[in-house]
Amino acid sequence: MNYCFNQLISTLIPAFTLYFICFSISPLSAKTWPDLEREQEVKIYGSERSAKFKASNIFYDIEDWNEHYSVRALGIYRYYDYPLSKSKTIFPFYYHIQSKKDNREYKRIINVNETKENDSVQKSFFPFVFWGNRPNHSYFITIPFFFQNKSEDGSSFGFPILPLVYYNHKEKISDSSYHYTRFLTFFHYETNGKRGLTDLSFTPLFYYSKENYLFLPLLLYYQNFRETTHEYWLGPLYYSKDKLKEERLFVFFPLVGSYVSPKKEIDFVFPVYLNIKDSEEDYHINLFWYTKVHNANVNLATNDGNVYLDYDFGLFYNLVGISKRSKILLGNSQKRNDIASPTKPELKKKREFNRENSDQFSGYQLLFGIFSYEKADTKKHIRLLPFAWFTWDESSEDKVVLVPPFFPIWLSYVSDDLEYKIIFPLYGKQKDKTSEIHSYLINGYIKEKYELNNRVERSYLWPFVNVYESDIDSGHRVLPFYVYNQTRNDNSSKTNTYTLISIYKRLSNSNVEAKEFLIWPVWISYDSYLYKNQDAKTTFWFTPFFYRRVSDSSSRTNLFWFIDWEFESYKPILSKNQNETNPPVTKTTLSHFLIFPFYYSESSFSILPVSFNHWSNEEFTTFTLLNYYHSKKEGHYYNFLYLLESENSSSNYQLRSLWDYLFSFQKKPKEIQRLTLLWLGYDNTSDKKTINFFPLVRTTESLEETSKLYGPFLYYQSISEEEITKLALAGIGYYHNQTKSDNQYSTYVLLGVLYQEKTELERGFVKRGSLWGWLWEYQTEDNGYEKFSILKLFSYSKETDGTKKILGISI
Repeated sequence: MNYCFNQLISTLIPAFTLYFICFSISPLSAKTWPDLEREQEVKIYGSERSAKFKASNIFYDIEDWNEHYSVRALGIYRYYDYPLSKSKTIFPFYYHIQSKKDNREYKRIINVNETKENDSVQKSFFPFVFWGNRPNHSYFITIPFFFQNKSEDGSSFGFPILPLVYYNHKEKISDSSYHYTRFLTFFHYETNGKRGLTDLSFTPLFYYSKENYLFLPLLLYYQNFRETTHEYWLGPLYYSKDKLKEERLFVFFPLVGSYVSPKKEIDFVFPVYLNIKDSEEDYHINLFWYTKVHNANVNLATNDGNVYLDYDFGLFYNLVGISKRSKILLGNSQKRNDIASPTKPELKKKREFNRENSDQFSGYQLLFGIFSYEKADTKKHIRLLPFAWFTWDESSEDKVVLVPPFFPIWLSYVSDDLEYKIIFPLYGKQKDKTSEIHSYLINGYIKEKYELNNRVERSYLWPFVNVYESDIDSGHRVLPFYVYNQTRNDNSSKTNTYTLISIYKRLSNSNVEAKEFLIWPVWISYDSYLYKNQDAKTTFWFTPFFYRRVSDSSSRTNLFWFIDWEFESYKPILSKNQNETNPPVTKTTLSHFLIFPFYYSESSFSILPVSFNHWSNEEFTTFTLLNYYHSKKEGHYYNFLYLLESENSSSNYQLRSLWDYLFSFQKKPKEIQRLTLLWLGYDNTSDKKTINFFPLVRTTESLEETSKLYGPFLYYQSISEEEITKLALAGIGYYHNQTKSDNQYSTYVLLGVLYQEKTELERGFVKRGSLWGWLWEYQTEDNGYEKFSILKLFSYSKETDGTKKILGISI
């Protein structure tokens, strides 16, 4: 089921993400290349600016030096011709940038964009229309109405208004074609040029994937078809096949089943027949002699270069079965020389030869396999269920009487250690050194004796009625209604009783005596355990609406899940004045009692889920009407929806509201650590001490930093190990910042309108002025450079070589 869900999501994601893919193209409207624009961001000031700009005034700047040329006018026009790129800007209507080293170009006129990069062209009418192409690929998008994508391998188009109306995708994969279509969020299909229709869904009615799965949730149908595994499920029908493990399973629950693997084969029709076959046994039980017509079958087979004619005939599911093999053509291979020497007749649980490894073969079955006879070359075997296979070699010297020879009606063999007789259908006998079995009237009555554990067994209309007994076990059955068995030894005994509606088990050994009883489908269960070495007993009663457990130490009862109680028993420890002749009396106490919603125990009382109370000798806890209170010797804790929270211990007391945000009070034995109301108050709970009565005053002291704030941002000062900052009137009236490591600073009075002073680390640059340099400005450097200007119109400068300029003209 998880796999089906994952497959469904995998088909929905491409469709839903299509709409967002359209928006992912939006960065094209502001296409930038950092390597090209970075060269335009170099900061030039002081003597360097004077050397590189041939004109600079309030209206325009002209830069001209070493492949660097730029014009900037009135703050709206910019033109750059630098080593990497050329660009032109008319803010905010036009922008164009072109690379000099490769094929990259971007142009924007209002919201119409065009981007060229290598062999690709992308255009847009932002934010609604996008189109473009690159080698073997093109696209066209109108948000949110239409999407189209074409390439050499395929194409896709759709109408991505949410919810997704329509989506179509075609693609060529290797030497085949792929086609995906989705309509709304409900219907989709996928086709492949070689495999045809591969995927189909109509959410939530069905999901289908060829060579993968088919799932119909409303019909409880599931199909999974993979390269190595196949699965089908429809209600009580289930089929699976695993090619790697060579396993196959079919179930029509609970009547029919079949399982085939390399090690085992099982098939059944309940309660008609059961077949079990593995490496040691080949067993068949046919309860009602169910009939199934088998037709004659003739086939040619080869083995070691020889050609054989195989013949099979079955009537009414092997009521009569015949199987034969005859050699019709001798091959070129040498005659086998590895044939084993004749062996004495013996009993086998499973056949050791069959038609496939024989040159000549004849086999007969009567009464659905109850009686079987087979001859393969010189070897023969015969079986009358439940006898074992009697196997002999006609080339041996042992005397096996078979009358008439063409069909086994009477067989007799007697030796010192084995006796096997069949007078079909009246009598059968199998006897060896350890066992003896007699069968009358085709299993109408069977008597068995085994030397091992002196086992004696009787069956009537086998396998329906059976009675057995031995030194270690005994039992009887009447199929399919009743089965009983018991196993025992010197130390233990185990009994099992099964009926169509119940199970009863009993176990007794030196450690425990246990009983288990179950009636289904009403599910009434009873368990009892007596632990002898501990002198302890436990019993369980369980039904859908009643539960009871009883042990030596406790007993618990539950009715209808809402009523529950438990008693606990214990013996007090002997005191010095008591002895074993006067042991203390066992005490029984009520552990808990529940009548929903009321709950009571020795140490608690609750009204679920409104109230909870718990107590002990040293502690008490209660939760009632949204109040929580916990008390113990060391102190207490109280909480009411965090609106009021109080905590007291031997080393600390705290009273607060809304996690210290509304008010907070913390106190140690000899000092007050915190006293705040909203943001106002005193706080010394961390590494720094804060006095906050903002907007009047706020001070902070710590090892690394000290700060002070007076009035509503009238004055602020911060001094740390690295930096000094001072502000007046929130920095509008006065601002000063200084870094101690490099002694760089900046000072502004009225935001630089009245006065400003600023340093730069390179060349000892200092700039002073008013109105951000527009009213007047004075610049100096350590290399001797000086410049003074008024209103950006009149300027006087002294260059590093001693040249003096007025209005940029040397004098």
